[in-house]
Amino acid sequence: MTRRLGVCAMLASAGLLTGWGLQEGPAAIVVRLSGQVQVQPAGGSPQPATVGMRLNAGDRVSPASGASVAVLRKTGEKLTITQPTVIGDAGGASDEAVFSKTIRALAQVSNTSARNQPNRQGMIRPIPGTAVPVAPRNGILVIGPRPTFRWFAVPGAKGYRIQIQKVGGQPERYEAGTDTAWTLPADAPALEPGQTYRWTVAPVPSGRAAPLVSFRVLGAAEHEALQRTLADLAAVGFEPEGDGLLLAALAYRDAGLYYEVERLLERMAKSNVPLGRDFYYLQGEVYDALGKLEAARAAFDKADAMSP
Repeated sequence: MTRRLGVCAMLASAGLLTGWGLQEGPAAIVVRLSGQVQVQPAGGSPQPATVGMRLNAGDRVSPASGASVAVLRKTGEKLTITQPTVIGDAGGASDEAVFSKTIRALAQVSNTSARNQPNRQGMIRPIPGTAVPVAPRNGILVIGPRPTFRWFAVPGAKGYRIQIQKVGGQPERYEAGTDTAWTLPADAPALEPGQTYRWTVAPVPSGRAAPLVSFRVLGAAEHEALQRTLADLAAVGFEPEGDGLLLAALAYRDAGLYYEVERLLERMAKSNVPLGRDFYYLQGEVYDALGKLEAARAAFDKADAMSP
């Protein structure tokens, strides 16, 4: 209850809630950047644009020569800016669904409890002589029926043995090579959508098996809902695996698919574009959920060091 009230209070203070509807607040959100772009708030000083930045009506967006910025407007429209442009009032919104979901997700991310209440029980701890599972774990969702399993290496291991067991079912065992990543092969039974599994790994020819860790496969209804959201992004004009990485990351986060969020955030981090506070808040939240507490702390520190 406290968490929900905290999010609602943030939205209300930002002018985003009247009853349960989206009313005032930002007129646009920066989704993608290419080159140097400056944003000058009405009556304020210019500052570099960052992915995730909220833009208000009256803000002047000024791309350098050859630069561009793609924004999601409150109307649910994509706007690509290549010349100095003043963000207009988005009155008469036609379709706020994508925009409102994005704003709410960003508000939740910036209000995450992960920084103050880290997921210590789910923390990944290397144990000498044991091939500790790295992913999937912590009960987190995986998107497909043939996930990739990862673990810490054991010095001298000649290979690894994987055990996967559906809750209430019989365990299946597989022999893996010397790599520390293994994908359920095509000739093995696929995992069932919506089911929870436990798995462990042990070095061969002899060695201790790690404690069992659990994960769940995305259910059919959940998958359909996610696909509808991604289709909405594409309909607006943002490709989920292209210029809409931020929007797709937030969609996967809302679906609980933190491994997919991590993958998209890593792509964004390698793109050498300016990333804002919300990116690092999201990154910290995701790392915390995955049990990577040191990385989570570093991401939160980056966010805190940035100006609001």
